[in-house]
Amino acid sequence: MTSVVALDEGWRLRGFLGDDWQLHRAQLHARDVGGRWVPARVPGSVLADLLAAGEVPDPRVGRQSLLSEWVPQRTWVYQTTLRAPALADGERAFLEFDGVDHSATVHLDGERVAAHEGTFVPLVTEVTGRLGAGEHTLAVVVDPAPVSEPQVGHTEAVTVHKGRMGYGWDFCPRLVHQGLWGPARLRITGAVRLADVWARPAADRLTVTVTADGDVAGAAVACVLRDADGAAVAESVVPLTGAVTELVLEVPSPRLWWPNGFGEPYLYTLDTAVRDGSGRPGDERRVRVGFRDIGFVREPGGPASALPYRLTVGGEPVDILGWNWVPADAMYGAAGEDRLRHLLTLAREAGVMMLRVWGGGLVESEAFYDLCDEYGILVWQEFAQSSSGMSSVPSADPAFVARMRAEAERIVPARRNHPSLAIWCGGNELQNAGGVPLTDAGSPVLAALHDVVARLDPDRRWLPTSPSGPVFGNTLDSVRTAPEQHDVHGPWEHQGLDDHYRLYDEGRGLLLSEFGVEGMSNLRAIASVVPGARIPTHGDPVWDHLGRWWNNEPLVRAAFDDAIGDLAAMSRASQFLQADGLRYAVEANRRRPESCGVLPWQLNESFPNGWCTAAVDYFGEPKAAYHYVRRAYRSPLVCAALPAPRVTGEEFTATVWAAPGEVTARVLRLDGEEIASAAWRSDAEGPATEAGGSRGGADGSRGEVGGLRPLGEIRCATATLAGAPFLLDLALRVGGRTYRNRYLLTAGTGFGALLALPPARLSVRLSASGDEWALRLRHEDGPAAPFVRLLDGRPADRPGWARWDDNAVDLLPGEEIVLRCRWDGAPPAERRVLLDGWNVPARVLTEDPHAGRRTRVLTEDSDGERTWT
Repeated sequence: MTSVVALDEGWRLRGFLGDDWQLHRAQLHARDVGGRWVPARVPGSVLADLLAAGEVPDPRVGRQSLLSEWVPQRTWVYQTTLRAPALADGERAFLEFDGVDHSATVHLDGERVAAHEGTFVPLVTEVTGRLGAGEHTLAVVVDPAPVSEPQVGHTEAVTVHKGRMGYGWDFCPRLVHQGLWGPARLRITGAVRLADVWARPAADRLTVTVTADGDVAGAAVACVLRDADGAAVAESVVPLTGAVTELVLEVPSPRLWWPNGFGEPYLYTLDTAVRDGSGRPGDERRVRVGFRDIGFVREPGGPASALPYRLTVGGEPVDILGWNWVPADAMYGAAGEDRLRHLLTLAREAGVMMLRVWGGGLVESEAFYDLCDEYGILVWQEFAQSSSGMSSVPSADPAFVARMRAEAERIVPARRNHPSLAIWCGGNELQNAGGVPLTDAGSPVLAALHDVVARLDPDRRWLPTSPSGPVFGNTLDSVRTAPEQHDVHGPWEHQGLDDHYRLYDEGRGLLLSEFGVEGMSNLRAIASVVPGARIPTHGDPVWDHLGRWWNNEPLVRAAFDDAIGDLAAMSRASQFLQADGLRYAVEANRRRPESCGVLPWQLNESFPNGWCTAAVDYFGEPKAAYHYVRRAYRSPLVCAALPAPRVTGEEFTATVWAAPGEVTARVLRLDGEEIASAAWRSDAEGPATEAGGSRGGADGSRGEVGGLRPLGEIRCATATLAGAPFLLDLALRVGGRTYRNRYLLTAGTGFGALLALPPARLSVRLSASGDEWALRLRHEDGPAAPFVRLLDGRPADRPGWARWDDNAVDLLPGEEIVLRCRWDGAPPAERRVLLDGWNVPARVLTEDPHAGRRTRVLTEDSDGERTWT
């Protein structure tokens, strides 16, 4: 029987300069020594431990990360006491470390037992002959971080396989990671150890390949596949035929693992056990198994030279609706599973079916993959290679290529059992000097990685890089002049009130695997990391340190007629432009039948910036862009093709697109007056008709590609809009349900009039039940209340999160809406929500702990006056 002891307690940490640790080798096994040791966490990060111990100032505040740049230049020694059981006759002991960043040596009672290199390569070393019953001192000596390139540098100078983001990137200052970032354990096995179990489902059978070491003569392996209730559905026992043994389990009518939005991601459990030649237990492993029916095909009618980008689910073509993913924290070892679960829950609830794990960060952890398995989120995993500002071709040095091949041969088997894994990719934005994305033939390391994937995980799709070309960028120039656009990146900036909609309406890319829009962070995040935050932000040293690349304050000011006067208005204005711009880009691609999918940049951020392209801030709170894209991912969908968010000329015209159903469109002034209206009815077959597509069926489930169709136009004279902001309101009625979509547009020079709207009065009613809140908002008086947001009203460093089912909404005169929230990990007494809007006074809402069975709402206005209602 396998015994596993988690090594997650009792660790401490001490730093040494150069080889000074060698002069103190006695301390590697001495339990009571002097010197400055600090408590350490495993999994964890050196910098996070130093921060917790008060050894460094918080690198997330202001420019204080500059004061921590010395940390990765040190050697760091982790030490703990290992309590080992007595080994029975024939038993073996192994130390296992899932993640060591980057190179290290392992010492047991002062004796070196292993050396390691590779952030993403597991470390396993046998200590059978060195481990007696009782206490032992275990030390891991983590070397100074290797030299590598920041974002602007030379890719060919990179000679290690380690995420480049921490060396300095547009959304992360220089915070080079070190430490034991994965779980560690002591594993006790019998004479035969299971080194690897590969479960390969296909149709109604499961092929299991077992790799074992030790004395396998006469040994046998038993496999039992269990359903979600634990009942055995297939089993087999066969003798080991050597180091590698293959067996097949027949699984009648297996339930399928479906991607998010298509059904349940059903998981089986495979238990594998070996016994030695005497029948004694050897080792056990458990993996989860998903029977999938997904694939990738070339887009019918698309360019013959294009790669297979079209995702199929159950044999049917579908769009990829996804996001780009970066590490949950720049100190990624310390991110924690709760934070991972929160972020991936946000992805699942937004309708995401695929996350692209960007090649400047991580080969993601087991915890990440386990959650994606559970949530039905497909993973596009890139090896940790990325472009550079000066040159973007990986090194062709034979030693580097051999190192990458050897690491891939360990990395691929460690991830291939996960049903969520869909794509292996060689890296991010690897391209030649002419800006043309590389192919395997153009890079020895890409060819080597492809070879490993083809041999060790042949059921997964391979892409040499992203974008895979033949044109790199999605720009108006390339859209209009390039012969073909397959997989393209960019832009990452709002293109302005004239060109943004135009770019995405004219787009021709088959796959937009990375593009974004920048925006300011949420105010509570800014308050946490920008001391004395104020505007202007552009050119300020602290703001420059926290997101200079994405600070588009000049554009935001121009779009709001240079009328923004405070930080709250700047944050709201930039978030509106980010949300509207990203939503429109997504919808424009969903309207094109040849579009295979969209993966906006980026879902989350690894470091708390003042300005960033993230849709969810570092503290886990969604910005408005998250909710706008979430609505754009809904099925069924109604949307509009528009010339621009700013109306020019004598007439406003919008073309309405929708899934089959009854559709109404209205142009409304903010006082509620209807300027124009139109209505259509369409079904799955035949043309739309006046007065009585999203990919999806009448029940809201996703269906075939091409469900969106143009229904007709709604028009009005620009003069009737009085040079002011207005709303285009769309409603789709399907199966007794109504799906809405609204666009806040302007007939003025910009959106400055939003800053001077007459106030709107909203009534608020809160119902709370445990961790669930239901907030009923009703418009009682005044003009429409556009862009009403519900923000976490607590300080950013408080535990837990609030997840709303919708947010950043527009309320018309007399309209009522119910928004639902789930609190996750937030203490009930601390739960507060800040309600704000362009013309709604900011106020804090919370439960009344003394209301008994009745729930009242505490409203706190901007002057601090508190009222229970």
